[in-house]
Amino acid sequence: MEELSRQTRIRYLLTLLILITVPCYLLGFIMLRLDRGPQPNRPTPTGTATITLTATITLTPYLTRTASITPTATATYPPTDTPEPSATPTETAIPTETPLPEPPTEGPPSGEFTPTPNP
Repeated sequence: MEELSRQTRIRYLLTLLILITVPCYLLGFIMLRLDRGPQPNRPTPTGTATITLTATITLTPYLTRTASITPTATATYPPTDTPEPSATPTETAIPTETPLPEPPTEGPPSGEFTPTPNP
């Protein structure tokens, strides 16, 4: 065992551990099956047929519609005479403005010359 690698030794030990515990598990399952205690009488199931009536829905065929051409009456009314508005001349008074007289301006008479000072 000394010349085996560490990993191989661990594998052997784990395999040995599993093999040692298997009989313990088997013994435990056997003990559970044997130690069930008194069992009450169980009723045995018997099959009974029961018939229940249920309402069923029966579908009836749908009505088929056929296209038909039927003439329809349309009313047309004759044109009506609508009077047009007439253009009637009307006279309106337009206010006129009268010019106001201009106030007299002060200054030299129109024919005289006034000298301007030179700066």
